[in-house]
Amino acid sequence: MNATVSHRLHWHDWGRSVVLHAALVAALAWGVAHSPAPVSPSTRLDMAIQWAAEQPPEPAVQPPSPVPAPPEVKPQPPARARSAPQPPAPPVAPTIQPFPDAVATAADTVIPAAPVATVATEVPRAATPAVVAPAPPSANPLAAQQARWEGLLEAALLKHKQYPLVARRMGQEGLVTVEAHFSAQGELLDCFVATGSGFKALDEAALQLVRQAADLVRATHKPGRVAQLRIPIAYEFKES
Repeated sequence: MNATVSHRLHWHDWGRSVVLHAALVAALAWGVAHSPAPVSPSTRLDMAIQWAAEQPPEPAVQPPSPVPAPPEVKPQPPARARSAPQPPAPPVAPTIQPFPDAVATAADTVIPAAPVATVATEVPRAATPAVVAPAPPSANPLAAQQARWEGLLEAALLKHKQYPLVARRMGQEGLVTVEAHFSAQGELLDCFVATGSGFKALDEAALQLVRQAADLVRATHKPGRVAQLRIPIAYEFKES
């Protein structure tokens, strides 16, 4: 009976040893798999910017061109009708036997009056004023100023982005979308997390990054118009 008990104890101790070794191996494997690899901040910053509506400039009103007065037309005197020359009267033939009652008369010749020539005077029409096309708008310097400001802000975000140490140690990754509102002078009016990563350390780091970049750019440049931005900031591990 003692041999049986000793045999059971031996197998029991051996089983505990196997379980302990297996636990150690699993712990080592877990430590290797979850050891923080060398990381570098992501460079994905696809900013979506929405500018405030700008009032289009009113088109310049071109004054109407003065209509020239029509020249005075002096009425032409009507042309005098020229009478047609009368044909000479035919000679009267002498009568052989004159009778006292017989009187030779020449036939009356009816000369029609010549038509009076009329002069039609055409009054010139008033000239139609030419439509002046508006001049093409010149290049908008405000658009160039806004593009410059946006580029400087994105460059500042990429330059000063850092991975939070606590999140790196705990292996936290995620994408944070920050919404920021700016005044026309570049002042950060509001800044909040529109879409969180699920980790407080990453969300707070993204907000701090946007505030820092806004202060740096505002010192030298301004957008010139109210702007609203949505800035996605990705925190992820990358193997070196």
